Amino acid sequence: MILEALIGIVMNVMVADNATGQTIIKGIVTHNKIENAKKDDKWKAMIHEESYQIIKDTIREIGK
Repeated sequence: MILEALIGIVMNVMVADNATGQTIIKGIVTHNKIENAKKDDKWKAMIHEESYQIIKDTIREIGK
C-alpha cells in the first residue's frame, strides 16, 4: 500500500501539466476503486455511481 502511494505521488508530479497523463491516472484510480468494490461485492452500486459521475463531468466539459 505504501509502494502504491509513492508510485501515485511520482506519477502525479510527472504528469501534472499533461492532460493525457491526468486522464490515465483518473482511469487507474477508477479501475482500482472497481477492483476494491468487487472484493467487497459492492461493485454494482459503485459502477452505477461512477457512471453518473462520468456523465456529469462530461456535461460540464461540454458546457465550457
